[in-house]
Amino acid sequence: MWPGAEWEALRTGALGVENVVWLWIGAFALVALAAMALLSGPGCVRVPEAGPPRSRTQDSVLGRLLDGPWLLSLSLRLGALGLLLLTLARPVGLLPENPATGRGIDLVIALDASGSMKALDATLASRRVTRLELAQQVVADFIREREGDRIGLVVFGEHAFTQCPLTVDHRLLLNALERIEVGIAGDATALGEAIGLGVRRLRVAGGTPDARRVLLLLTDGRHNSGRLGPETAAEIAQLEHVRIHAVGVGTSGRVPFAQDHPGAPLRFEEVDLDRKTLETIASISQGRFFHAEQPEDLAQIVSAIDEIEASPRTSEPRYRRASLAPLTLFAALLLLLLEATTAHGVLRRLP
Repeated sequence: MWPGAEWEALRTGALGVENVVWLWIGAFALVALAAMALLSGPGCVRVPEAGPPRSRTQDSVLGRLLDGPWLLSLSLRLGALGLLLLTLARPVGLLPENPATGRGIDLVIALDASGSMKALDATLASRRVTRLELAQQVVADFIREREGDRIGLVVFGEHAFTQCPLTVDHRLLLNALERIEVGIAGDATALGEAIGLGVRRLRVAGGTPDARRVLLLLTDGRHNSGRLGPETAAEIAQLEHVRIHAVGVGTSGRVPFAQDHPGAPLRFEEVDLDRKTLETIASISQGRFFHAEQPEDLAQIVSAIDEIEASPRTSEPRYRRASLAPLTLFAALLLLLLEATTAHGVLRRLP
């Protein structure tokens, strides 16, 4: 409801107008009308034999200022007129839309969704889950801790694509993260394309000049697809001043895989992690390599990365505008009603 936004703007004092010209016109009009009213005085019907004649003091400006009922009526009318003119100036309240503080980091998360992420060698809340489900949960917790930072999401398998561009709207990002499924980008693993796309997202996104740019790469396999090699992609990242933290997920050897049909027997396959390539990628870009063999390791690694990339900053807050016109119009009508009640009721003058 609009009243909540408007009262919040009034409470914080973040106010403004969209048409300053009407504001100045209203100010001059109010001053002129007030001066004319004080000089001319209240309209009176002269009745003979109604009493002694009015003194010069009563007809003077000073006397009118001492005329409480008339002055109250004039003030209420001028106040209502002022609020109507303010409504024409389109008053607005400025409400913070996004946090004004953050760590000064533009971060892209590149998440492996290849076929091997279907391996059932992870547990979550005492329940056996796939590697992808575990990674999604840990990454979601990581995103919630990065308040104020711009974060994007790249998904890769045989190919890489942008699941969510850099944004400070973390609710949008979390919804995009939940929609990722195993095999959505193919069953192979194109590490080079994932790094290349992540670097491109960071390069074209703009941002503040002092913002640090980081790529978080989570994968459980080895590069076996795509034209761009991972080492070459890492060198490009280094030239673009993008630091890569590479996280290897899962164990090597025979592991069970989730089946598409409930009740089907588990399928075991050989999987391996190209640790050497991931270490090289991190080293070239001046990042770090982590290996999460157990489910709890992944949460600890993501927490460690969160600490490594902590760099407080202050940035200009972004605001959204809430119109105050309904509130000023309502206040003007309220003053007119109050003036009518006092002038023709409580403070009514009888000849």
